[in-house]
Amino acid sequence: MQTTDLIERLATDLRPTRSRVRLLGIATLIGAAVSVGLLLWVLGIRSDLARAIFTAAFWMKWGLALATGVVAFLLCVRLARPESKPGSLPLFLLLPLFAFSVAACLQLMNATHTERWGMWLGHSAVQCFWCIPLLAIPLLLGVLWAFRFFAPTRLRLAGFSAGLLAGAVAAVIYALSCQETSAAFVVTWYSAGMLFPALIGLIIGARVLRW
Repeated sequence: MQTTDLIERLATDLRPTRSRVRLLGIATLIGAAVSVGLLLWVLGIRSDLARAIFTAAFWMKWGLALATGVVAFLLCVRLARPESKPGSLPLFLLLPLFAFSVAACLQLMNATHTERWGMWLGHSAVQCFWCIPLLAIPLLLGVLWAFRFFAPTRLRLAGFSAGLLAGAVAAVIYALSCQETSAAFVVTWYSAGMLFPALIGLIIGARVLRW
């Protein structure tokens, strides 16, 4: 077979690549649906959700998780391509964390010594720490599955981004049940809950995303 014939045959057999945004979005939505079902089964939704959704405390939790999730999603889209670099996107992960940390510090400064401990730990610090990673499991599996259709080369970083996206969406879902209102609680335990699946993704990324 001549070279020109081979090139023509390869060109004929080409198929359009899957949209990274679309496939990652579908995988995230499917994982989120499973996580919502898991939340309903394990904890349930807070009874006053209809009122809580109009409070600043509720949107504080969603704000941190959504901001983290958007940046993590963009990182996943970028790192799905071969030889892609994260660029300045990781810096944007620090912005919401910094803003909520400042709010938490101001809140703690205006509280008494005994109140500070309660504001930091709340009533469900342990539950928050394990429940967000639990809810992130189906999301992480879905995002990693989507990555199998792409060609990432920075496997550990891609795994970290996938885990962070899973953790952020899981935090959004967990907020439907969580009744904590302190910024110190949210910036500590929500961040820890989102970071845990990100570290899992970092560890397993080099193995499960190899192609």
